[in-house]
Amino acid sequence: MKTYTVLVNRGGDAEKHTYFVGVYGDIVSAYRAAIAEEYWRGGKYDCVVHESELNAENLCEINGENIEEWCEKYCLPDGAYAIDVMTRVNQHYEVDW
Repeated sequence: MKTYTVLVNRGGDAEKHTYFVGVYGDIVSAYRAAIAEEYWRGGKYDCVVHESELNAENLCEINGENIEEWCEKYCLPDGAYAIDVMTRVNQHYEVDW
């Protein structure tokens, strides 16, 4: 499933100030939100729509392995990658949203 993420940059420069508007299931909804945000911000901010695939695996350019497989093999000692992932997931749920 394709998703469309809308980000806003002040003056089109991502280095100055960027924030997130939302994620949408179709491109029309994404651009409606983007253009409304630009109007609302008085033309001082430009929106960018990024298209991505939901739950898609990122491929490294190293032997076609996905990033997760590559990290498990080459980046960290046995089991450390899985522990780091679960630690972050647990921290996420500990935050009082």
